[in-house]
Amino acid sequence: MINPVDMLFLYKPDFKFQKAEIEKKVCLPAGEFEEFLRNPLEGLPCIEENIDLMQEDRDGIYHCLLVTGEGRRDGVLVESEGYGYARYASYVPDAAALEYDSLSEFGAGLSWLADRMIQAGTDGTRDGNWTFYLDQIQEECDFSLSENPALTELLADMLVERPEVHLAYVRSDCLELRFHPEFCPNCQKETEDCQSQAGVALQAGDPGEQREQKDEGQTMEACLKDLLCARWENLHLVHDEIDYGLPHTIVELDGTTLTAAGKEAWADVLNAKVVRIFRGYSGLQMELSGVKAGRLEAFSAMLAGYCNVEDYENWVNELEEGQAVPVIQEG
Repeated sequence: MINPVDMLFLYKPDFKFQKAEIEKKVCLPAGEFEEFLRNPLEGLPCIEENIDLMQEDRDGIYHCLLVTGEGRRDGVLVESEGYGYARYASYVPDAAALEYDSLSEFGAGLSWLADRMIQAGTDGTRDGNWTFYLDQIQEECDFSLSENPALTELLADMLVERPEVHLAYVRSDCLELRFHPEFCPNCQKETEDCQSQAGVALQAGDPGEQREQKDEGQTMEACLKDLLCARWENLHLVHDEIDYGLPHTIVELDGTTLTAAGKEAWADVLNAKVVRIFRGYSGLQMELSGVKAGRLEAFSAMLAGYCNVEDYENWVNELEEGQAVPVIQEG
């Protein structure tokens, strides 16, 4: 989700743009700036003191005062036209970018690069993951990410602020992104296919046994462990009867996730019946029955790392070499 910012919305039949140049910047105490924003037509000493700097020249360019507040990113461009108040004004969400053309161009370049990476990643991924090597990114821009680690982390910060990106891993030679599957067309298709296979699995089993149970009015169901032949990503396990709040996100789960000790310790969860698989408010959700809700919640929390280190190392296999490890950024 993109963070909300304070903006001014007005009903306008059209937009009339004027060229402007900043002649001087004035930084007010935070309280005075807030008061100015609430009452822009009131006289302001700093405007009166700089009246001579503000005017429209013969080329139609507005020469303005940039009024900002301490600790604020935003500001107001003022062209008072000889008055002591903001006769003509324009609100500026990011005053620094307006004040420095080079900063504005640099920010626009990074924004364009982030857009390109998200478009390529969401279009190309089938499992929600995509890797961008820094030398390849270099071909798309005028700045070197491999020589500027701080710049790479800034780009990662920008990417995880986008709604499409769940995680970003910064490595020495690449950026690894994990996307929310709902933004990835191929990933959605894979999920639908997997759900379809799961539906088949719910009816799988020995034909004779299935026929016998159907005669008794029962339906064959698959267990969680039966569906771990495939890798599940960003999965949320929920109970069919008890809602214990927002479920933990299981980043990855398949047949190799747990050790032998882990499979034994969590056998009741692995043997839980799969009621349905659906996309809910948390994302991909698997509803289970035949297990205590507390155990289901504890299992998900354990895989998310909310347990003591000794138990985690005993129950969960170590990541293979080359797999993503520390999370640098998370959205």
